[in-house]
Amino acid sequence: MLKVKKHIYIALISLVLLISCKDPKEYRIDPVFTDYLKRFETEGALRGHNFSPQTDGLIIEFANLSANTAGLTHYETPIRIEIDKAYWNDITSSVGADLMKEDLLFHELGHGLLGRSHLNTTLENDDWKSILCGGTKVAERAWNINYRGVRRKYYLDELFDVNTASPDFASLTLPVDTIGFKTDYLFTFADESQSIWLNKTSSQLAISIDNRRIRFQSSVDKIFLVFFSLQSAIDINSTFSYEMTFYYPTGDASKQYGLIFGPVAAKSDGTSDPIEYFTINNNQKMYMGNRSCYSFYTELSESSILSAGVNKLKVYKFGTSLYYFINNVYCYTTEMVANANINEVGFMMPPLGTVWLTNLVIAHKGASSENSMKIKQNKPIEVRIQAIDNSFQHTLKYR
Repeated sequence: MLKVKKHIYIALISLVLLISCKDPKEYRIDPVFTDYLKRFETEGALRGHNFSPQTDGLIIEFANLSANTAGLTHYETPIRIEIDKAYWNDITSSVGADLMKEDLLFHELGHGLLGRSHLNTTLENDDWKSILCGGTKVAERAWNINYRGVRRKYYLDELFDVNTASPDFASLTLPVDTIGFKTDYLFTFADESQSIWLNKTSSQLAISIDNRRIRFQSSVDKIFLVFFSLQSAIDINSTFSYEMTFYYPTGDASKQYGLIFGPVAAKSDGTSDPIEYFTINNNQKMYMGNRSCYSFYTELSESSILSAGVNKLKVYKFGTSLYYFINNVYCYTTEMVANANINEVGFMMPPLGTVWLTNLVIAHKGASSENSMKIKQNKPIEVRIQAIDNSFQHTLKYR
């Protein structure tokens, strides 16, 4: 008994000595994170915050964190931040990876150097209010934050000043004029004269004309991307709109369906297409993104979605921005990634689901063009159907 106590006493003394030898101003940053720390210091200085981590101490290092954790801040002396190495490597090859990494590091530095806690409130348009969203989930919503384009400045302002005013992009007042669009392409899927669609029927995907609508029924646990090639590509610099009407009455309410459009990829491996998408599900959730990115930009709750009802999705493109509508209600805007002429449009359908579609319309703003090609129902088109894994839209890890 005495011998055991002696060992415990010696162990405690050793622990005290170990702690007392730790340098409270240790500065140790993995070189991968150096540039992001410098950016944080620069952005802070522009907003009246000056940091001296090199003299005050700071540790940022890689770690093997739990499956759902991307970063972790330890309130030690000095502050120690861990970043999950597998997650960091996983996002590295995707478009937009630099800002995703900046978002993650700035989030943790917001905890460590600014002393801020998680903030899980939202703006008028349902965007997260702060880059510091995280921690305990809110209504099972994903932590994906649209940290890009004009949003980056707002999120940096808010990071260093919690009282930052609501930004213009959060307003649900439509800032563009959608009057004066002329139809270029029209499909109503009214009859079987569009036999090229029906010829795509397979053991995995059944296609038919049903009550003047085209019906797609999947029998496999994969997402189908259904494209058709435009006979005349849409000029990426033009102002255009694209819409389709969907009916998904049964099936998994959490699965997404909606619009896809973009330039044809030189090579398609199922994950790197530069294709824009705008999708919803029957749980009244909306998503948008580009397939070259690691994940969807953000997840929004939209009451304009009719669960198990008919939903018209429409997107307007002005400049480099996309404006999203559900059942004629303006919901959101963000910048597009695609930067080449649009020569494929189509839709995404859910795994093991049946979707009816009507009224595919593409229009442009301005007077009718001599090259306008309003497609007749019996005009041949080229259809491409791609089956992809249903996990391509990653949900960001906890921060």
